[in-house]
Amino acid sequence: MNNLIKIAIFLALAAVASGNLPTILFHVKKAQLQLIQESKASKWPRAMMLPSR
Repeated sequence: MNNLIKIAIFLALAAVASGNLPTILFHVKKAQLQLIQESKASKWPRAMMLPSR
């Protein structure tokens, strides 16, 4: 976990230094919205119903 934090900090500093931070933040927000849309219950498969007698 500690290595993951170090990598994230390095990538954030590299994004700021290169001037790409706004673009990266836009893509992160876009990916978050896509994950929310894909995880909605309407996308889940329907449960199998037992036959009624």
